[in-house]
Formats: sequence, structure tokens, C-alpha cells
Amino acid sequence: MLLYNSHGKCRTLVVDVDVPGAAGREVLHQIVALLERCGASVIVDRSPAGKHHVYVPLRDGLSVEDAGTLAKALALRFPGVDPLPHTTGAISGCIRTPGSPYKDGTGCQELVTPLDTARRVLLTRNGSEVLGALRRELSEELAETAREAITLARPIEELEDEASVLNAPFVGRVMAPRFVALAREGLFQAAGYSDRSTARMAVLCAAVRSGMKFADVTARVEDGRWAGLMSLYLNANKPGVLIGQEWRKACAFVAKKQAAKKSVRHCNTSEALGVTRGGPRVKSDQEVAVDEHRFVRRWRVVLAEVEGLELSGPRGLHARFLLRALAAAAHQSGSRHVEFGVRSLSLSLPVQPSTVSRVLAELREADDPWLVLVREGEGTQADLYELRIPARHAEVSERVDMPAGKIHALRPVFRELGVVAALLFEAIEQGATSVATAHVRAHVSRAAAFEALELLEGWGLIERDASGRLIARPELLGEIAERVGAALVVGLLIERFRAERRAWIEHLSRHAVSAEWWAAVVRDGPPPDDELEPGIFTRRSGAS
Repeated sequence: MLLYNSHGKCRTLVVDVDVPGAAGREVLHQIVALLERCGASVIVDRSPAGKHHVYVPLRDGLSVEDAGTLAKALALRFPGVDPLPHTTGAISGCIRTPGSPYKDGTGCQELVTPLDTARRVLLTRNGSEVLGALRRELSEELAETAREAITLARPIEELEDEASVLNAPFVGRVMAPRFVALAREGLFQAAGYSDRSTARMAVLCAAVRSGMKFADVTARVEDGRWAGLMSLYLNANKPGVLIGQEWRKACAFVAKKQAAKKSVRHCNTSEALGVTRGGPRVKSDQEVAVDEHRFVRRWRVVLAEVEGLELSGPRGLHARFLLRALAAAAHQSGSRHVEFGVRSLSLSLPVQPSTVSRVLAELREADDPWLVLVREGEGTQADLYELRIPARHAEVSERVDMPAGKIHALRPVFRELGVVAALLFEAIEQGATSVATAHVRAHVSRAAAFEALELLEGWGLIERDASGRLIARPELLGEIAERVGAALVVGLLIERFRAERRAWIEHLSRHAVSAEWWAAVVRDGPPPDDELEPGIFTRRSGAS
């Protein structure tokens, strides 16, 4: 049944309780109690799935805007209420009335209110005094709805910019695997969501947190990568319009949550940077950071000049990408001193953290190394390394030009396509236009370069122009990473490493007291006998 007549007026306000079972009945009782306090007479029906509709017949019609505003306010007061029947527009807004067949063919909407009572309510209807009382009861929710409307009316670019972006070390923006699976498969109940609407918002909020734009989401829907998300809009009116509205809500929700977590780093009482009162001028933090980034860039270009000769073979490939990951970490921290654990560093290589640990040991133990160990890791702190330009390459560091652009560790797609393909793609991305040039610049064999090029062309990451010159398509790296499953693998690794870190921190917290006690014993000797627990530093009975 359409909720609005040909003049765009609503003669029946409907509260759609989209929660089944006991929880839904509890919400229903609260809604009916609220409406009765406002003097309303209502009608209730139930679906075969155990969900309910509450009808409030009106003498005077409500506009689309007024009805939608009240529906949103009720949804704010009672989680589980779906405002969509009143907010999809005068042409599309509809509801399944008592006696209508249910969508899955399992039965019909059943009238809960006695028929005579329902007939009387429909004949007498509710006057404007009921709506006035309802608006007074929902005054806070109506104000919140108005503020939300003002926020959502802003340009979508502003909403996206305010939502924080989560970056995983060395791999950029990563969406949690469970939301990726939900977007691909659409199995919302298996994912733990009771309805499609909640599942859709979970996916969209996860996409916002991972730094995606609306164009990224629509591209994934259109090319079939997120067919499951489209299936979640199966029963929605105007899904193309609705996904845009829900994306705005997701942006606003994430921005609000992230704003609450941000701390103030500088204020008008913070110490001024770079201010001196006599004596030599001290460099500000910004100037020190610039110097550090300049050193890291020079370190990178010296490494690029000699890595093909010094770091050859399969073991050398691991070392090359690990050193790139350390450079990327140095740029992230703004210092040549790097304190990243082997788990984080392993995201830059298709190897286990134990292999990263072994390669690090080989690099730091070499003569005239590329990095030195400044401090060994302890507790939750990782090993602290300092990048250095080997003395044997001092002449190279003086004559090389500073590199432009970003440095990449192993980007996710190349976990599946291989490190040789990564090096070849990087060479073409930086200007090599033929295999002959690319394989020399990438320091890989000609045969391996041709094999990797065939793979890259097959996935569309490398193309040829009209003259046959090679062109890289870096904008496709994310899409191909999703298609080959590499992005999902990286996401699963990140979740696994987070769980392992939590377990390690819990282990440390459990043993912190005993560790402090033992350190005191080593330093000061055993405590007096009257402070000892039975059996500590004493011979047990029967012990030899």
C-alpha cells in the first residue's frame, strides 16, 4: 500500500519495527506505550517473520518531509525501527498491510489488533493534538534529526574528508576481511546481522574507515566485485539513490566517532617550536623532520644504484624489499631511526615474520651494513634500527640526484603476482618503455622480465601505446589486488598480527609482577625469610 496520496500527503503514520522475536516485541510495547501517552489510537499487525507494524491513522495529512522527520525521530528513540517506508519519497513510500502476502511466500501479514477495534480507529482517526504531543515527546530526537539533515546536506567531498582514514603499515588502506566478505557475498545473517539495512551500513562504514570514496564503492558494485552489497539492496526502493544517502550517513557517523577520539596535540599553551632566547639557533621539529626525510631519500637512491649488484638472487630479493620497507617506515616516522616489528615489516614481503627476522640479522651483521641495531627490543618495544649509507658508497651518495615520488614496499597485488613482477612494474612506472630497459633497471634477468611482463599485461597492469611503448597502470593495482585475493590475504594477516600482539600484551601484563620481583632479587638479593612464601629459597621436605 502506498503511504502517500496523489497530493503527496500521508494519512497514516507507520512505525516499521524491523526486529523479530522477543526483542522486537519489547520495542513494540515501548512504541505503543509512547503513542498511547500522546493520546493516539493505533493498529498493530505482525509478519510471518515475527516483525511488526504500528499504524497511526490521521485526520489531517502529513507532508513527505514531516512524516519522514517523525519516522527518523522514532528510529532514533527506538533502535530497530526502520524509517525507510516514509523516507523513500511520495511515489515509492509503501508498506505491506494486514492480509498482504509476505515477500517469501510463507504467509500473510496478520492483524494483531481486534478487527472491531481496528475498524473504529480507522473511522475516528487521530487529530492534530496527537501529532503535537508526539512532537513534544520526541523533541530531542527531532533536533538531532535536524542537525543530521544539515550535516548530510553538505558536499559529499567534505563529509569524506572529515572521516579518518585507517592505513596499515606499508600496504596503505585496508578494509577488514569480514566486511570485504560481506560486500562480496551478501550473507548478512552468517555475518551476524539481523537485517539487510544494518549489514549495508556496516559495509559502508568499514569502507569509509578504510579511506574509500563514493566512486570507489560504486565502481566495485558496477564491476561485480561487491555483488553481495548490491544484493543487500534487493528489496529497497530506488537502490541507486539509497546507497548515496546511506554513504552520506556512513561518512557523517564515522567522522563523528573519529572526532571524539582525536586528541589536541598543540594549543596556545604548547611550547613554541624553533624559539631561542640567546645563543645559537636550535632547529625546529619541522626542520629536523625535513633533514631526516632528505637523508632517507638519499639513502633510497644510493640503494637503488647498487642493489642489483649487492643484493642478487632470491635471498637478495627479500633483502631489497625489506630495505624498501624500512625506508617507507622511516618516511612514516620522519626519522632515520626505525622501530617497526617484524610482523609489520613482513607485510612488505610474501614471507613469514621469522624470515624477516633472519634477513634483518644478515643485513645488520654484514661488513659496512645498510643499517645498524641501536637498541634491542624489549616488552612491547621492537628493535630500533638506524639507516646508514655504507662508507663504500660515500662517493655515490655525493653525485646522485634526489629521487621524486613515493617509495613503495611490496604492494599487496604482488604478493600473488610475485616480486619480479613488482620490480618490473616499478621500472616501467618510473619511465622504462621497453623490456630491454626495464629488466636492466629492475636488475632481473631478461627471461624473468618477459615472463613477468606477460603476467602484468594479462592483468591489464601494463599496456602498450600505438608505438609499442610500455605504460604502467598503477590506478588498477587496488582492483587487481581484490580480484586475485591479495587484499583479503593482507587483511587477514593484519587481523592475525593484531590478535598476536594482544595476546603478547596480555602475557606481559600477567607476568609483570613476577618479572619485577625477580629483577629485585637479582639486584638486591633475596628478601628476609619472614617475607618469603613457603618453598621459596628454602629446602622442601623430602628434597635431596
